[in-house]
Amino acid sequence: MRTKLGILLMIVIGLITGCSSDVSMEPVDIDAGTDSCDMCHMGIEDLASASQVIMEDGTPKKFDDIGCMLLYYQEHKDDVGVAYVPDWETGEWLKMEDAVFVQESSIETPMSYGIIAFSSEEKAQAFQEERGGELYNGTEITQLDVKALKADGHGEHSAGDESHE
Repeated sequence: MRTKLGILLMIVIGLITGCSSDVSMEPVDIDAGTDSCDMCHMGIEDLASASQVIMEDGTPKKFDDIGCMLLYYQEHKDDVGVAYVPDWETGEWLKMEDAVFVQESSIETPMSYGIIAFSSEEKAQAFQEERGGELYNGTEITQLDVKALKADGHGEHSAGDESHE
């Protein structure tokens, strides 16, 4: 009886272990000039404005502009594992939920959404004081009516060559 119970327990443990996956939720490299945006299908040229989501199954989705990523996120949020945005000052990947965003139409981004991310509220506020714009935390930015930014004349693919000072 103990042998049968032991074998059954081993089978159950094996099934549980086999069914659990080691899906990586870490950001992936984006290859400027090779990768294209999974939302607008434009080539990704400006890594300072690029962003990405890692789906629950581990599939990465890459975007040329935080605005494109937000549109995708809003349509697929139930399947998104984690979203990453680049820190405007350092280029390091930040989890969207931990970032603080500034949206200002004069900020040049590839699809002209004018959304950039910072690692802290203080850094975002300093930028905002100098350039203007609206501040959003990582939750608020997901509620932003991104499509309305296009209605305001945004959406032309720009060079995105703005200096990061």
